[in-house]
Amino acid sequence: MVRWNGRIADREDLMSTITLADGRAYAFEEWGDPAGELLFWLHGTPGGRLSRHPDLSLWSGLGLRVITVDRPGYGKSAPLPGRAVAHVAADVAAVADHLGAGRFAVLGGSGGGPHALAVAALLGDRVRACVPVCSAAPTTEQEEDSLVEINRESERVMREQGRPGMVRRLTALREQILADPLGGLLAQLSDAPGPDREWFSRPEVRQMMAEALPDALRPGVDGWVDDSMSLIHDPWGFDPGSIRCPTHFWHSDDDANAPLSAVQRVVSAVPGARLTTWHGQGHSAPSRNAGQVLTDLAGTLAASR
Repeated sequence: MVRWNGRIADREDLMSTITLADGRAYAFEEWGDPAGELLFWLHGTPGGRLSRHPDLSLWSGLGLRVITVDRPGYGKSAPLPGRAVAHVAADVAAVADHLGAGRFAVLGGSGGGPHALAVAALLGDRVRACVPVCSAAPTTEQEEDSLVEINRESERVMREQGRPGMVRRLTALREQILADPLGGLLAQLSDAPGPDREWFSRPEVRQMMAEALPDALRPGVDGWVDDSMSLIHDPWGFDPGSIRCPTHFWHSDDDANAPLSAVQRVVSAVPGARLTTWHGQGHSAPSRNAGQVLTDLAGTLAASR
């Protein structure tokens, strides 16, 4: 695990687990400025509470108190079979209540993007701002053809074989990643845009992923399967049109994990939403441009005080 300054160490003293109303264990971590503006940072798919930007000074430097979570079935959070994306709102609200926090912002990357939107849609005035970055979005058959192989094949398996097929497919991928976290990850990125391969080749990013992915996937494949089923196949369980907080999407025009055209449809459904588009920066664009994203968010939060 890592210290707040990024050195390898034991973080068990910084990790918290609460018991939710339905009896599930739910784990989260705190990072950044303990006295800062509260931000829930919702991980991608697969991922967990240790999925983060490798430069933790970004958070503390901008006065952000960041909470990361294990969605059900990942890390130290109990599974919630058959969950819809909407489930996350009650879980985030429970953590915020535990922390004594009334209002907060939410950011979600990739598979975390729809979850961030669910929090904004379902928790109303508690959410000060919502930031989906390179967010997942429902795709058409034409868009599916342009996806990286890991996503394209997952959509095919889900459509033709349903949940049992996804369990078989993701179990094999999980075993590959646990056996060789970096090699297993990079093998799935062989057809990704160059900027994505470059980002994941960086030593600090590789170190973070080598910690985050095994921790998230060690309990089993439930989290990954339930994430995938809820994002790709099942209804999300909320209306993006009900979101009223400032919402700023960020996306790259060559994202091969989540096509820009797909996310544009979601943007159009959120009242007053903004979209900033990067050119040629791949699915990893939000990490490479995290300073820009977080500075913009800090400005939004300052204006809403």
